[in-house]
Amino acid sequence: MQNYESVLRYAMQMELDGHNFYMENKDKFAKTTSKKMFLELADIEMKHYDYLKSLLDTYLETNTIKIDPEMIEKEEDMDIFRDREESEKIEYTLEQSDIPDLTILRMAYLIERDYKEFYENVAQNSEDEEIKEVFTTLAKWEAGHEELFKTEYNRLMKEYMNLPWGG
Repeated sequence: MQNYESVLRYAMQMELDGHNFYMENKDKFAKTTSKKMFLELADIEMKHYDYLKSLLDTYLETNTIKIDPEMIEKEEDMDIFRDREESEKIEYTLEQSDIPDLTILRMAYLIERDYKEFYENVAQNSEDEEIKEVFTTLAKWEAGHEELFKTEYNRLMKEYMNLPWGG
């Protein structure tokens, strides 16, 4: 069996960095809905961190990875972000912002893409089926985050590029 301690610790740090990024940047948005979205994503990243920490603790005690089926089943999937966008009219709210902060959205998109790619790489290179399942699931979760930010970034960039000169 491969040694997954360093992989799990690195993944934990990535989730903590994501949490910190969302917390540090939530107040840079003009609209409350965008701030709320970043707060929710910060919370989700902390849940990912806690899940990875529990996996690491188990791994250090038993040298095995035990998947928590409840965590896998109850964790958000890509639809939670679509549902939230529809329920809170994120598109409308961001459209009404004075100057959408494209830089923050792009940074968030790139962070989530990097996380997804890291998790996919771990899953593809793992010899352990439980590790493959854990990191494939984490990659899917991060892909949902990536999709949300990429879609918003592209939409806002198109809107921004069509503004008359001088705003």
